[in-house]
Amino acid sequence: MNKKSLMVALVSLTLLAGATGCTGKQPAPQPPQGQAGQMMPPPAQPSKPVDANQVADKVTKLLDEKYPGEWKVSGKTLSKGKYTENDNFGIADTVGSEFPGSMVSIFVGEDRISSTVKNNQTGQRVLSGYPTPAAVGETMKSGKPAVGSSTMGSSIGSYQKVYIPLKSGDKTVAVMSISLQ
Repeated sequence: MNKKSLMVALVSLTLLAGATGCTGKQPAPQPPQGQAGQMMPPPAQPSKPVDANQVADKVTKLLDEKYPGEWKVSGKTLSKGKYTENDNFGIADTVGSEFPGSMVSIFVGEDRISSTVKNNQTGQRVLSGYPTPAAVGETMKSGKPAVGSSTMGSSIGSYQKVYIPLKSGDKTVAVMSISLQ
């Protein structure tokens, strides 16, 4: 068999193997199809693991630089130094901008006093209508950062929640939750 015949045989075998699916290669994945061939959103992917202490350290440093002073709570009003968070949302927005795609809420006791989440119809901050996660109370008691997770629905995805105690001295006065995608 000469070189030309050998090359023709090899090319023929390669084409035949490809046509019959014997190449060992997986077919290209097809996107999920809904009714009448409509595209479906991809399933939610799990978030990469988050270290609560690293996130808490980053947030603490950021907020100490931008809002110097101690955390204080009077009734349901949360302040850091001379800045008051209630109805201003600066702390929540500052943390939210540091973690793109995140949702930030701040709790004083059972009350959500600040949030980056806005109502799509009114543009108002969403402060009520959702239960306070049990992890908020646990973080208040322990005084230590914690991690939890939740799935917000297939179109939004999977989030890991970091709960950060906001402390005045050794006392936890509030809790910040950051939902990271």
